[in-house]
Amino acid sequence: MKKLKKVIYSLVLVMVLVSCKNEAKNERVFTEWKRTINEHVDSVVKVYGKYAAVKLPIKTGVKLWNPTAITKGPNGVMYAANYTGEIYSLQDTNGDGLEDYAKLYCNVKNDSLRYPTSMIFNGNKLLVGTTQEIRMYEDTNSDGVADKSETFFKDFPYTMHLFDWTFGLELGPDKSLYVILCTDSWNDNPAPDPNKLRGSILKISPDGKSYERYATGLRFAYGMRFNEDGDLFFSDNRGNENKYEELNYVVKGSFYGNNQSKYPEFVHNITEPLVKLKYGFAPVGIDFNPKNNDFDGTAGDLFISYFGPDGKWNEGSISRVRIQKVGKEEYEVKEFPVADKIAKLSDLEFGIQGDLYVAQFGIETHGHKPYKSPMGAIYRFIEADWVAPDSLKNITAVVKGNTDKGRLIFKERACNTCHSIDGNESLLGPDLMGIGKLLTKEEIIESINNPDKNIKTGFDQVEIKTKQGKTYFGRMVTSSTSEIVLMLPGNVKEVIKTSDVVSSEFLKRSLMPPGLLGGLDNGEIGDLVSYMQSLVLEGQE
Repeated sequence: MKKLKKVIYSLVLVMVLVSCKNEAKNERVFTEWKRTINEHVDSVVKVYGKYAAVKLPIKTGVKLWNPTAITKGPNGVMYAANYTGEIYSLQDTNGDGLEDYAKLYCNVKNDSLRYPTSMIFNGNKLLVGTTQEIRMYEDTNSDGVADKSETFFKDFPYTMHLFDWTFGLELGPDKSLYVILCTDSWNDNPAPDPNKLRGSILKISPDGKSYERYATGLRFAYGMRFNEDGDLFFSDNRGNENKYEELNYVVKGSFYGNNQSKYPEFVHNITEPLVKLKYGFAPVGIDFNPKNNDFDGTAGDLFISYFGPDGKWNEGSISRVRIQKVGKEEYEVKEFPVADKIAKLSDLEFGIQGDLYVAQFGIETHGHKPYKSPMGAIYRFIEADWVAPDSLKNITAVVKGNTDKGRLIFKERACNTCHSIDGNESLLGPDLMGIGKLLTKEEIIESINNPDKNIKTGFDQVEIKTKQGKTYFGRMVTSSTSEIVLMLPGNVKEVIKTSDVVSSEFLKRSLMPPGLLGGLDNGEIGDLVSYMQSLVLEGQE
């Protein structure tokens, strides 16, 4: 018995020693991982949870050149796409846990295609949305490089206009492919569209041979996702008839309000947004955090990336929306900030290990074209217990000055002639609702003094010359193959037949004249700006 006890004691001692050794090893591994993460954290990014905003050290392989999309591929490998056409996988070559190499998978330019703006894997096949078609690529010999390329679907109208994009590729529960064709309402020479497909969600059969228009009235809706219950959602941008940055729940046959002149049969049956988004501008990619991934208490939440305001190249953000179903098609929703000061994002996707990967588009050139040199990055948000979240105090603009006096100045200076303040009117200039979160005091003053510097998308000055010898200057409200609707100074709409147009040109000038603060002293300017900063969306106070 004593001998048996001695043997048992020895075995227990060995197990304790092995356990201690493993714990020490695990502690070393964790310490090294923590050090690696901290070395690559972008300290400029503000985070509102226990997240480390890691900027991946991708130094070799394909140059990151305005990344547009990111998706999870076979075996959990992450793939990203450049605006310039390259699609590449992210590889960890030194074994430190962070991807450092971009391996070329394919290049859509080799198929004479432009702008890969969305993509998703269907098994081993990568579907890529481009301006002209949805292309399918496959790696048949498992070397990490696509060796097969074919058209999956191209039965939709397009031109090579800068705004003709294909967004939001998503596979449905029935294996159908859902895709968004952005609006053609700002294309001064749009492609014929008898079936009114642009500005719509298409549902394409699994073999790519048939489709149906599933919903319509979308603007620049970049992101679309099914949740784990099979419900479909998409984000859309403010502008045209869209009053808000918004998240929408998709119901088949619904009309979401944009480009009403193209869809007059729906104008009395507009589906309102599920959420009026308030923690960012220009929502782009979206993705659901899996229900089994805690990620600092956000399991099941929808994460949204934001491109940020026009021309503000250091601005962008991420938020999340908690969506709880309370009826057949009814939800309780609440939005929370996740991160900001992370500039010009394009897409995001959760990785197989539970981290959030984010594609940063970066700076572009005029006309939404790729930057003159490689630009952009891939971030990986990693849950990190040692991170102290940033303060939420500075998210909302601080309003100082006399807003009542500012309101009078706004009226006396006839600012309300060109700018609405509640999203309820379409005037010559942009609606100012929410400008208190969009611009700082200094930026508002600069935009008034020098309006040509940053012109909001959709409010470019357009010059149109007609066969009748007339020249019009205004902003394009809508366009079609039959007519162009311009908003002229004085908020007068002019309808011009496309057949009468000799030339049309987007000018690099604002419709707003400079120097409108002339004659105001500093106190009055401060009051005017304070009033403008107080114009926030309901719920943002």
